[in-house]
Amino acid sequence: MAPVKALVFERKEARYAATALATRLTEAAAPRLAPLRLADLDPPTLPTAGWQVVRPRLSGICGSDLALLKGRTSRYFEALASMPFVLGHEVVGDLNDGRRVVIDAVLGHAARGEPPPHAGAAPADGDDYGHLAAGPLGPGLQTGSCKRTGGGWSTEFVAHESQLHEVPGDLSDEAAVMVEPAASAIHAALRADVAEGDTVVVVGGGPIGLCVIAALRLGS
Repeated sequence: MAPVKALVFERKEARYAATALATRLTEAAAPRLAPLRLADLDPPTLPTAGWQVVRPRLSGICGSDLALLKGRTSRYFEALASMPFVLGHEVVGDLNDGRRVVIDAVLGHAARGEPPPHAGAAPADGDDYGHLAAGPLGPGLQTGSCKRTGGGWSTEFVAHESQLHEVPGDLSDEAAVMVEPAASAIHAALRADVAEGDTVVVVGGGPIGLCVIAALRLGS
């Protein structure tokens, strides 16, 4: 079988520290120092029943990915990542059965074979962050930070059926790859419970911030 091409982020403290320092001096050069490499990996194996191989068509570059490559991420969530891992959690790709899908990136209780934390729980829900390190997968907040699953910056990775959402035929790949960040923004807009006529402050004008504004204007 052909090897999987992947961009792998490794635990190399010296290079990460150098990246963080370089970011303070010039952001343009900093990512070149990041502990990221192009690698040939063995094809992924399915952890248990209910998993599928996904072959990415497009994978987004999230702000969290950029922060990691610039040495700007908090180490608070290190316990919820397993290195080395393949980045990429905003993905549109193909399954072996021909379906084109996007993924819900979070590796929640359903993907990990853990019991639902409460009645009506969504597949990604849990009582606390502890469920994001449970089961046979090892630690991983989401696809793109879990060694076992791989991520979208590759030619293949694995995802649980609870993460998969089929893409309508009339939706382009370029639009589909925006589903995950747009869903994050819509979730925030819904939780804000804004009434018509309210004035809202959105902190940050990046892609998520702009999607939040769009969601609020559309009446999420």
